[in-house]
Amino acid sequence: METIVAIGVIVVGLVSALTLVNTALFYVFNINDRLIATNLAAEGIEVVRNIRDSNWAQGGGIAWNSGLDDGDYQLGYRSTSLRRYGVTGNPLLIDDSGFYNYVSGSVTPYLRKISITNLSGYEIRITSTVEWGRRGVTYTSSAEEHLFNWK
Repeated sequence: METIVAIGVIVVGLVSALTLVNTALFYVFNINDRLIATNLAAEGIEVVRNIRDSNWAQGGGIAWNSGLDDGDYQLGYRSTSLRRYGVTGNPLLIDDSGFYNYVSGSVTPYLRKISITNLSGYEIRITSTVEWGRRGVTYTSSAEEHLFNWK
């Protein structure tokens, strides 16, 4: 009888320890996913800002918001123009250099959608949303910024 009770106590202790380790690992991966998604959302806004700045740098007859029409888009780190977001969007790929793109590399769980709304002739709202899933749960990270024609 004492052996059965001792085995029961050991089993309860092991199951509790394994559950704790499993939960801790889930949170570690969840925090890592959130960090990557937050940076991908910020990167999306930065790429749109770079397109706006390129329009300014070209000068001449190019409007500051040329190519930044209302709609949903997807873009990579090195994008110089926007690509329409499909019905479901394409997952981002990560290349050997660690850059996220839509051309080559390994498939990631992240989907990035850039939404552009021209609020007036001098203001644009950009919303960058990154979506991913883990263990059957869908998570979202989002960032918003307003760009102005301040020149």
